[in-house]
Amino acid sequence: MMCMPLDDAQMLCWLRAQLKVLSAWREELVCRNETDLEAVSRLEAHHQWLNAELHRLDPGLRHHG
Repeated sequence: MMCMPLDDAQMLCWLRAQLKVLSAWREELVCRNETDLEAVSRLEAHHQWLNAELHRLDPGLRHHG
């Protein structure tokens, strides 16, 4: 198992990028006619979890939303 420091700036940047991808994916799913509400719900839960983790790992986000 490879260990990387979670407070590393590059890791935080990568995690923020993942959050943006999840946001875009969520918006795309919501706009589809054949939307799977269970999939949207799971994606939303993951988005909320990742957002909370980013706020925990990067105190600067607390001041910027």
